[in-house]
Amino acid sequence: METIGRTRMNLLLLKRQVEVTQRGLDLLRSKREALVREFFAVMDRVAESRGQMEAVMGQALTTLTLALGMEGRASLRSAGYAARRTLPIELTERNVWGVRFPEVQYAPVLRALDARGYATSGVSTHIDETARRFEQVLELILRSVSVELRLKKLGTEVKKVTRRINALNEVIIPALTREVRQIRQALEEREREDLFRMKRFKRAGEWRGVRGER
Repeated sequence: METIGRTRMNLLLLKRQVEVTQRGLDLLRSKREALVREFFAVMDRVAESRGQMEAVMGQALTTLTLALGMEGRASLRSAGYAARRTLPIELTERNVWGVRFPEVQYAPVLRALDARGYATSGVSTHIDETARRFEQVLELILRSVSVELRLKKLGTEVKKVTRRINALNEVIIPALTREVRQIRQALEEREREDLFRMKRFKRAGEWRGVRGER
């Protein structure tokens, strides 16, 4: 830090700056605590979502294997072509403690039996169950994307806030405090010197007065 003038005004300004910086540090610590709480809450949701997805994916693969064995690949491929569709997906932004993160918005994935584009009388229950299971998988994937994006963004922000806290706590505030101490010491030294000169002038005046009387 560049050395500034050793004046009372600069001392007051620096002390004010220390107070403001300390309040900023306290706010950053509060923000980090809130972000960490949110991070662990979202992490629990991610763990739950992954466990649920693993279970649903296992069920879907089992159903697919059964449908392949019972109906054959051609029937599954034909039903798949008929069930194709465009799924609208939109990214929006949410804000938590000044942290913006994307959130995936999508239309319902799971469809009714007669809404998959093929004649229900033309496919077996194995094929329809396979379609339903994989729609469940897709919906879980889309739901987990928002949660995992949020977790990643929160983790990045916690690191960023921690770096700012460390910079304030270990560099900026100690430097300001050191400058305050140096200015205070310089002012105290100046006051002692002024007092010493005043006493010396006073003694010199008294001595001249005594000599004049003689």
